[in-house]
Amino acid sequence: NRDHFFLTFTIEEGKRYRVGKINIAADLQDFDPEVLREHITLQEGEWYDYSEVNISVDKMTDVLGDLQFAFVNIRPDIERNREERTVDLTFEIKETPRAYVERIDIKGNVRTLDRVVRREFELLEGDPYNRTKLSESERNVNNLGFFEGVKITPKTGSAPDKTVIDVEVSERSTGELSVGTGFSTTDGPLLDLRIKERNFLGKGQSVGFSTTVAGERTQFDFSFTEPYFLDRDFSAGIDAFYITRDFQDESSFDQRQTGGSLRFGYPLSEKWRQNVRYRIVKNEITDVDSDASLFIAQQEGNRVTSAISQRVTYDDRDSRVFPTNGMHAWFDTEFAGLGGDAEYISGRLGASYYYPLAEPRTFHLMGEVAAIEGLFDNEVVINERFFIGGANLRGFEDSGIGPRDAATDDAIGGNYYARGTVEVSFPVFLPPELGVLGHVFNDIGTLTGVDDDSSTAIIRDDATIRASAGVGVSWRSPLGPIRVDFSAPYLKESYDRDEVFRFNFGTRF
Repeated sequence: NRDHFFLTFTIEEGKRYRVGKINIAADLQDFDPEVLREHITLQEGEWYDYSEVNISVDKMTDVLGDLQFAFVNIRPDIERNREERTVDLTFEIKETPRAYVERIDIKGNVRTLDRVVRREFELLEGDPYNRTKLSESERNVNNLGFFEGVKITPKTGSAPDKTVIDVEVSERSTGELSVGTGFSTTDGPLLDLRIKERNFLGKGQSVGFSTTVAGERTQFDFSFTEPYFLDRDFSAGIDAFYITRDFQDESSFDQRQTGGSLRFGYPLSEKWRQNVRYRIVKNEITDVDSDASLFIAQQEGNRVTSAISQRVTYDDRDSRVFPTNGMHAWFDTEFAGLGGDAEYISGRLGASYYYPLAEPRTFHLMGEVAAIEGLFDNEVVINERFFIGGANLRGFEDSGIGPRDAATDDAIGGNYYARGTVEVSFPVFLPPELGVLGHVFNDIGTLTGVDDDSSTAIIRDDATIRASAGVGVSWRSPLGPIRVDFSAPYLKESYDRDEVFRFNFGTRF
């Protein structure tokens, strides 16, 4: 019809080259350039990758900035040997004209206070101008989630050695009101209401209230977080909650928890963070079935837990919501015995690793171990123990593995567990914008260890490895995430409870 035309791009990849010699030439006074070599991510003999060259430049720029060489420029000089198919690299480091940040102008923030934006900057007024730190500042402001767009432009200041940083933001709504309905294998049909303000009064504070009413769970939560307590990079927050759970199918009892917590967090470095929390919880074991395990029946009643815990995390994932690359590791410890009835110490250590095989294929490896021990000859009771199965060990029901009363078949939890997952996610021959992925996975785990002074209860407790394999499909639907998994155990005990099909769906409107 003479109203369209086609463009065809023919791309020839060419031959691959390996890295030859790597040199560092620094035009800096009283400086040994070899101290930067360990920050070069490329190695001689590896396949040449220009993205790794850029990463190396950024890392060396940061190191030089820490060594008070703030005004430098690193230019990679590339010399290609076509016969040997190698690339020799020389990182040339030269001083640049000195420039300082004269001021930071922030525009477009009608509701958000200036200081909320300004505290995310790696540069302050009067600091040496640094391109890398300016890019990090822009990323930090974007990560707040308060703005539709963030544009940072350096401009000439009142003198040749001064720079004005112009920050233009476009605010977005930060309040959330959602009503949700859904279904999960764990809780059955559910309805929830959530009210949250992530930028309360324009101060960057977070306030939230939520309630969930499900077939086997009712939960009310309130939280408040100040991310910069006392104008420091030090978060502080409080939580209050009320939860009821129906464990009749798994362990023949109901549980009610009422409590709250006080928490603090601060960065140890760019990727490491420390969190400390104190919590006090009233646990109530109620409606114990007449045929329940004697072990459970003896624990019916109220119990107060007063505990302090810490959590150290390492996180360099490319996304916290849908990660495809990077690692997230955690180490938790908790001590109970600051008053109350519970006296124990527990620990948890784990890590998740994501590796992009070929977009959008992703390899995921996860491992975790945990233990809890009673102190001063105290037992670890059922509401403090670990339970494995369902979402954390597919192929088995919730609380599907681990110690069980031989007479009643009630799950009673364990003091020690280990679990792991290997999973590969891949496209399923549909357009990628639909957000549909297939999954192949293998889960392994074990749960063991019970404190039991009862002379009549016979506990089946085999500290053996359980394992299952399966396939699944996930969809990032407009109505919320949906995932279906089919799995089958191939290592199990005779008293374990299997689960072949698992379905999770949620929607908010």
